[in-house]
Amino acid sequence: MMICDPLISVIIPVCNVEPYLREALESVIHQTYKKLEILVIDDGSEDRSGVICDEYAGKDDRIIVLHQENKGLSSARNAGLDRMTGYACAFLDPDDAYENTFIEKLLAAMLEENADVTVCRNTSHQTEQKLCGTGEQAFPLGKAGNYDRISALRALADGRINVAVWNKLYRSGLWQEIRFPDGCVYEDIDTSFRIFNICRRIHVIDESLYLHRIRKGSITTTGSLQNFRDRYLACSHFASFITENIPDVFSSFHEQKWRKYAVNGMVVDYINYSGDTESEETTVRNEMRRQILSAGKVMGIETLGLRTRAAWHMVQRCPRLLKAVYRVYHPIRMLVLKTTGR
Repeated sequence: MMICDPLISVIIPVCNVEPYLREALESVIHQTYKKLEILVIDDGSEDRSGVICDEYAGKDDRIIVLHQENKGLSSARNAGLDRMTGYACAFLDPDDAYENTFIEKLLAAMLEENADVTVCRNTSHQTEQKLCGTGEQAFPLGKAGNYDRISALRALADGRINVAVWNKLYRSGLWQEIRFPDGCVYEDIDTSFRIFNICRRIHVIDESLYLHRIRKGSITTTGSLQNFRDRYLACSHFASFITENIPDVFSSFHEQKWRKYAVNGMVVDYINYSGDTESEETTVRNEMRRQILSAGKVMGIETLGLRTRAAWHMVQRCPRLLKAVYRVYHPIRMLVLKTTGR
């Protein structure tokens, strides 16, 4: 039975994003698909973000603002999930934006293909200015079309479908028993595979409809011991899920990829961390170093790939050399990624 014009819930967690928030909200209220429930959760903002949320609610009765004490991104998203009433739901980070056909095209694909989740491409923008559709195409790119549960999980594990929740539309029923882990960063990694595991069909469309801003000061670009631990924990959960489902769903390649990704992320956080004081930086970096060495031993450093092994050994024996090597390696790696998508 075809559902005509269903209500779609859009969940927007907000915390101290005053310079970007109006653009995000404008991109939602000007969607070509109009039957929306826009749930904006002000997570204890200390700037004017909460005031802007209320201003827009006064102008558009589709906007519902929930103010709460600061509990983190996961808690804010969960508050939206608890409140939503739509047939399907989407997420928008408050420093990003939708193309104006984002909901219309993802919903049309969902209904036409009888999909549980629909996924679009996105563009990435390293800017503090207004977003536009001419940013860098995000890599890697999964093949457009339908994926069953197993092929979707494999695509998620090998990076052909990204783990972020913001470039997707979900049937709301998928979230009946699943929530984001409270108090954790990298919550998308720890949640997406659980959602995909209960899907019958996922559909990818070959259009870039989400504008993702990469900026200094965002949650995932801010170096901290919490980010360091949370990234490793989320990756480890996914890696354990992969291990439990070999060979029915995954291969040892997928397991190795995610365990390597976990250690790589720890190494990058270790390199980039900078404390407020020299004493704090030394203390935290020593703790990070200890955990990297421990993780490598637990996982089996010989299984983690040449670059990861090299980085691990430099952390163990000569951390200063690692930082110098990374300054040269990282720009080259980003150029290769931009050029080839790999």
